Amino acid sequence: MRAVMALELGKVGLGTLPVPTPEAYEALVRMEACAICNSTDHKVIENEFHPGPFPSVLGHEVISTVVEVGPKVQNFQVGDRVFRQRLDERHLPPGTRSNWGGFAEYGIVTDRWAQEGVPYGPTSLPHDQQKLLLDVSPALAAGMVTLMETLDAAVHTCITAVTSVAVVGSGPVAQAFATFAKLLGAAPVYAFGRTSRYAERFARVVGCDGYVMGTEYPREVERIIADGGFDIVIEAVGSLEALHSSLALAGARGLVHVYGIAPESLPFAPAERRLPQVRTLGAVEGRAQAQLVDFINAGALRLEDWVSHVFPLDECVRAFAMVKQHECLKAVLVP
Repeated sequence: MRAVMALELGKVGLGTLPVPTPEAYEALVRMEACAICNSTDHKVIENEFHPGPFPSVLGHEVISTVVEVGPKVQNFQVGDRVFRQRLDERHLPPGTRSNWGGFAEYGIVTDRWAQEGVPYGPTSLPHDQQKLLLDVSPALAAGMVTLMETLDAAVHTCITAVTSVAVVGSGPVAQAFATFAKLLGAAPVYAFGRTSRYAERFARVVGCDGYVMGTEYPREVERIIADGGFDIVIEAVGSLEALHSSLALAGARGLVHVYGIAPESLPFAPAERRLPQVRTLGAVEGRAQAQLVDFINAGALRLEDWVSHVFPLDECVRAFAMVKQHECLKAVLVP
């Protein structure tokens, strides 16, 4: 089978792997679509995240269809559409690593509910390899992964209707955080970026109260900082500069939630990460799928706004280059 890999430092391309064999609690799935993560996939290629030897199989924003189930699988059946297929090193030839492995034509999902003897569902076990709840195209389903991640993380920052939120960043993750801050009732919500490329999108699609570039802040932002800072600041970039900006926006009383992943060559300063107002923000997207679907069904969010380009797997090099050069917001590869 074909798989998109980091073939060597700085180089992405297609490789060939054996089709994995599912074990008792596992299902074999066929990849239907996998989105490029604008941050982590590129950091893996540059050995700036999960560093190690090459080649390495990429991809985690993936939707697949079940084609075979192991004898102890209870909650998946052939034809089910499931998120987050994986490949582990046991599925790969010696010397090949997996950084999730969603960009392979076939992968594995595990029936953790059957393994642990609990009823299927996100409340019984917040496992990311869940069945898709919507009847949408594969590309749009793959685009749901970033949205589920950020929604779950936003919910767990305890955003409320009286919360002021600042999002530092301008890419898809920052846009999604600002979107969900608004949908969860926060006010005001401002985004802070370094490029005008997405300014119109933050206003039209995201519905931000403002998008700010540089340090010439609007009067309302100056007032919030003077009053003690934004209640919640989300660092959605993964850089020391963005963390410094976040701390300034949080002021004396706000909390900084770090979601971005800093590169290995320029990590966050340990002293700043230990500050009492700094939190690490994680996500289990399986917990958020039902809530995301509610937003979609209510018309509060359109999946079509979150996938900008679809490429065949054979064009993976072009797709990764366009994402790196900021020529597309969210690229999805399909077999």
